[in-house]
Amino acid sequence: MGILKFKSHLFKLPSFLFGNNNLCTRKTFLKSNLISAHYCSGNSLQLKENEHLTPPRFLDVHLPNASQTLKLHPTWLRDHCRCPDCYNAITYQRNNDILKLNEHSTISAHSQSDGLLHVLWSDGHKSIYSIPWLISNTYEGRCQKQEEEASRLITWDGSMGNLPSLEPILHREALHDDNTLSEIYRRVIQYGFAKIEQVPSTEIDTKIIIERVCRMSCTVFGKFWETGTNFDHMDTGYLNGYLEAHTDNTYFTEAQGYLVFHCTHFNGTGGESFFVDGFHVAKQLKQLDPAAYDYLSKANITAEYIEPGEHFSSGGAILRHDPVSGQLEQLRFNMLDRAPLTSVPQSEVGTFYRHLRTMAKLVRQKENEYWFRLLPGTVMIIDNWRLLHGRNNYEGKRVLRGCYYSRSDFMSKARHYGIIS
Repeated sequence: MGILKFKSHLFKLPSFLFGNNNLCTRKTFLKSNLISAHYCSGNSLQLKENEHLTPPRFLDVHLPNASQTLKLHPTWLRDHCRCPDCYNAITYQRNNDILKLNEHSTISAHSQSDGLLHVLWSDGHKSIYSIPWLISNTYEGRCQKQEEEASRLITWDGSMGNLPSLEPILHREALHDDNTLSEIYRRVIQYGFAKIEQVPSTEIDTKIIIERVCRMSCTVFGKFWETGTNFDHMDTGYLNGYLEAHTDNTYFTEAQGYLVFHCTHFNGTGGESFFVDGFHVAKQLKQLDPAAYDYLSKANITAEYIEPGEHFSSGGAILRHDPVSGQLEQLRFNMLDRAPLTSVPQSEVGTFYRHLRTMAKLVRQKENEYWFRLLPGTVMIIDNWRLLHGRNNYEGKRVLRGCYYSRSDFMSKARHYGIIS
């Protein structure tokens, strides 16, 4: 193995972590003045400027089939050692001590061959890293991966004209074939929804196919809920009037990630359903009024749900973005569940309502609404962080059964099937 030269680089911007910064387009700027903290008598925390001004030494890792090099901080490398002393491969948890990392973070020698990086540390410890693993588990690699995954999302308007023709997913195949389950996850991630056809319209069959896909969440509405037969909860969805486009659970600290519907009985008129792709609306808003998009990405709006013995309340931005990649991650849009506006100063109220109305107009554009009828036999899974759903008023009997999936549970399965990283 050839021994690689160890180079020093001044730590100014994250772009310095790559010889060529094409792997990540998101820019993060750091303060130029280094400030370190130390404890003195009395246990008070004091800040001292200009301590530890020795420039960090980065390790150059040459990437296969690429001209750029990956520049890795030695402390990051030592913290990510996957040897049995540093990492428990059975529990997938770390064994190393965060307070001792700097003591062990001096590299004595390193070499690279056959897709592996070998590092000898000053304390005699040896580490071996897979180069592809290093790439995918750095900040830069995560940004690149999230950008790739976001580029695969297909947004749509009411015509759904840009969606490919999809073969029906049948109940019997979803029950017994894991490849079919993987396809369900792929469609929900890529398009925001998936349908399972030919499901028997019974409560037990509905539960079985729902739990085959993912674990049901237990909320104030129960684990497996039913509307159209009673008024168990103080929610407009339990009535038969028109429901405007909305996302659910804006009053929860974390809205449930996915929503499952199965109309098991319908005898009447009306009751057509519709979807609006919130990510498509967000694109329109960003193009039409960037100031409104920026404002609704920051302004806090509180929602609440009240019934006897319960009062849920939570706030957050309508447009929520991933804190690392900056990609749009969630819409919290429900005009019915808005709590009193206590999060915006009166001096900003005019700006708040102006931007909120701009987005509401886009949500209500008929061109953005995809209308259909939920019929017995079709189970619909939708992304509650992306799609808004609504319903026409109806007369007669309409029984809708379903549940929520938590975002954490659904995404765990999506990673298991290799749909996301």
